[in-house]
Amino acid sequence: MIIIDLIAFISYIIFPSGIVYFGDIQMILGCIVGIRFTLKNIKPNQSFFIQGIIVGLGGSILTGISLTIFDWVVFLENLRFSLIMLLITFELYFIEAIIIGLALGSLVGGYFNYKSNIHIESSSKDEEFLDSLNR
Repeated sequence: MIIIDLIAFISYIIFPSGIVYFGDIQMILGCIVGIRFTLKNIKPNQSFFIQGIIVGLGGSILTGISLTIFDWVVFLENLRFSLIMLLITFELYFIEAIIIGLALGSLVGGYFNYKSNIHIESSSKDEEFLDSLNR
């Protein structure tokens, strides 16, 4: 989750932009890298799909909180933001985080789940083939 936050936060500081709202491109990039890293390093008995959703959602919410605080501190000096503006900014990032985290977590988790099922099926067919040659 921290990998997602660090990648998204650093890329947001370097290039603050977005498609729908500020930070969505950075959040997508962070989620893809962070979820992929996590799913490559989980135990074999854990579900890829569930872990992808948990990591994607948790990491994107953490990113939303850090981007909200960053925006609030930066714009506080320039525009004299109030607490109401902090809450509105947090709500926008929170909605964005839920959508991106769930979508990418389920997509990447589903991909890893599909990939692991293909590997298991192909390895069992390979073992059957080798057994037939040994007879």
